[in-house]
Amino acid sequence: MSEIEISSLFTILMIALIFAVVFKLLGSKPSKDDVFDFERDYKEALDKPSYKGEKKSEEKVYIGTSSNKKNVFIASNAKHVFVCGTTGSGKTIALSNFLKAGADHNYPMLIVDGKGDTDEGSLLDIVKTICPKRKVYVVNLNDPQGSDKYNPFKNTNTDVIKDMLINMTNWTEEHYKYNTERYLQRLLKLLDMAGITLSLESLTNYLPTSSFGKLSRDLSKSGSITKEEHIGDIELSKISGQIAEAAAARFATIKESDLGQIFDESGIDIYTALAENAVILFILNPLLYPETSSLIGKLIIIDSKKAVSNFYTSKKKRIFYVLDEVNVYASEALLDLVNKSRSANITCVLASQSLSDLDVVSEQFKEQIIENCNNYIVLRQNSPTNAEHWSNVIGTRQTLEATYQISSGSGEAKSTDLGSLRRTREYLYHPDEIKTLKAGYAIYLSRDKMFHARVYINKPF
Repeated sequence: MSEIEISSLFTILMIALIFAVVFKLLGSKPSKDDVFDFERDYKEALDKPSYKGEKKSEEKVYIGTSSNKKNVFIASNAKHVFVCGTTGSGKTIALSNFLKAGADHNYPMLIVDGKGDTDEGSLLDIVKTICPKRKVYVVNLNDPQGSDKYNPFKNTNTDVIKDMLINMTNWTEEHYKYNTERYLQRLLKLLDMAGITLSLESLTNYLPTSSFGKLSRDLSKSGSITKEEHIGDIELSKISGQIAEAAAARFATIKESDLGQIFDESGIDIYTALAENAVILFILNPLLYPETSSLIGKLIIIDSKKAVSNFYTSKKKRIFYVLDEVNVYASEALLDLVNKSRSANITCVLASQSLSDLDVVSEQFKEQIIENCNNYIVLRQNSPTNAEHWSNVIGTRQTLEATYQISSGSGEAKSTDLGSLRRTREYLYHPDEIKTLKAGYAIYLSRDKMFHARVYINKPF
């Protein structure tokens, strides 16, 4: 045996000895939780009390198969789900599993398609395929004339309507927001007193200060309000009217555009659709109507919050909110919706192409969305930044790293017979793995069940 072979053998023996000594000092060997083992971890996840305590009839969403050919499910009552995948990664297919489960379990569903696609494979196409016998309302910005009519101001009070209108605008000055709120609040109250049905049309008709003043005067003459209240209305219109008119011009813009025909006082609202166990699908069109799609999307979110409030007292077994391309209509109201909907038996399934899309609101908003979802389906991410962020979200595992020292003296590398062993952490799923996922493959993490796996996404249609 040569000198080099003897040196190499000695080095191996020394490293083995170091392992043995360290394991002895640390308790003979690393705990089973320190080293990842897919088969063992999967079995342990199934054996946890959270699984054992559940009824066998628990309603679930089948999302695909793991790398060891096991079926992977998400409970229908999951603490919200976030699906993230770049174009062509299989995000829409992943969402379709929730639509299929919702149809199979006869759940009412709200679906918002922020992309606006209506071709084969779109959310519209999928809904038509899997819900052939369900009542489906389609509010479609691509086809205003053929769209179902929508009235978000139905079945609510003036305070909620005011909030709907206020949240459709991004306010740079609190002063303008405050004055617009005052004016809208009073206008809505006067319309209600006059028995005028609240709709986008009636609001835009009475927003001008001249119409506002006439409405107040007519109510004063009929005795519905006092003369002093009428005088107060005139003063309000002088102080806040012009500011409110300018801020509310976008409401009139929607009403006067081709999209205005979608809004009608006889139209459906989200709560009514869900209460009758229907499916209501909104198709935005950010390509043709970038600003208007954002405004209407934010209005839909406020309307969906109104439905949440109503379902607190008249709960359904389960409701799915499937919200795709949330960056198109992202706002603080969306975060509030996610925070408060679980108590109404509503499971939110949010989707975007990347985490960077959520930065459209703020970095804090992105982190709060991640924090308020307990289940993640992560498909391919092209951005190194987004891939690394997801690796950090999914987490790390503890492992042992062995090193040994060599000497390069005399131009030849030789072992010094010295080495070390230390505990370290490594990604459960490395960013490079997330960047190279094939279409239809995903990393699934459930913090509800403390389970993670590589999954091949099921195509349910």
